[in-house]
Amino acid sequence: MIRAVADGRVRRNLLTGKFLSHFLAASLLLAGAAPALAEGGTRAEIDRLYFHRDQAGSLEQSIAKLDELLKGGEAADLYWRRCRSIIRRGELRDGKSAKLDDYDLARQDCEKSVKLDDKDPDAHFWHGVSMGRWGEAKGLMKAMFLIKPIRAEMQATLKLDPKYGGAHRVLGEMLWQIPGFAGGDKKAALGEYETAVMLSPRYSSNYIALADAYVHFKRKDDAIKTLNDLLAISDPADPAEFKDDSADAKKRLADLTKK
Repeated sequence: MIRAVADGRVRRNLLTGKFLSHFLAASLLLAGAAPALAEGGTRAEIDRLYFHRDQAGSLEQSIAKLDELLKGGEAADLYWRRCRSIIRRGELRDGKSAKLDDYDLARQDCEKSVKLDDKDPDAHFWHGVSMGRWGEAKGLMKAMFLIKPIRAEMQATLKLDPKYGGAHRVLGEMLWQIPGFAGGDKKAALGEYETAVMLSPRYSSNYIALADAYVHFKRKDDAIKTLNDLLAISDPADPAEFKDDSADAKKRLADLTKK
């Protein structure tokens, strides 16, 4: 079973505001948010393009292939796949208006995906991610308004698939960044991060969030081990994200070991 993360950078903020600056990304960071690979070579190729979206033209090719497939008929897994790719495209856009346009398109696709198959955990996961990205781009008040529906989508994801690591990652980011009066809880967030790594050990962005949480709680040795575990991943589930995460891990290790 192949899982797709959220978030470009899932661990980039899905909700705006300083205290929500790292929510989902993903995210759209993603994080063990993983689709079961659909049958058929075309879908496999779309997933390959997505997971290698750091290569020139791959992201746009994945969207173009999905556009063509959807012309032949609606399907829940096609909509959430296109939602996923459009979120990443939005992250690369310049300017608020362009980002909003893509995040809104992504949100509409994932709404259709959920309506077509409300038993698909990937549909719920990416719907939550798309709402978060849209809220981030719109501004703080919109982002705060979306906390409950995003949490509901992550809970729906886990009800359908208790081993969906990406949903734990997103819930962890929410608990970490939201202020206490609104339901935030950093200790509970740490537990969610640990669960995300346990369930999705091949998703590198989960390790960065967990290591940062360990540093916050003055667990330096655990943070160092977590970052080394990230660098030891030999077959990353998301190669595009692993490049950035491994570079971040090396920087963090350098800072931690010189202190």
